Amino acid sequence: MLADITDPRALTDEELDQLRRDVLEEQERRVKVADLPSALAAMAREAVEAGCDPVDLRARMDDALT
Repeated sequence: MLADITDPRALTDEELDQLRRDVLEEQERRVKVADLPSALAAMAREAVEAGCDPVDLRARMDDALT
């Protein structure tokens, strides 16, 4: 949609609001992409420290990724 915008003032209120929602959604997605790998690694370390079986953790991760 953004590639089609030459003048945002030409958008209807509904189109402008949809663009705003789309931008917010994309920003949230990018934050997740940046943050989740580190969070997942930290959770895995914490799970192993708590006594979870690393082999089971890997199997569950492999299952989640397929």
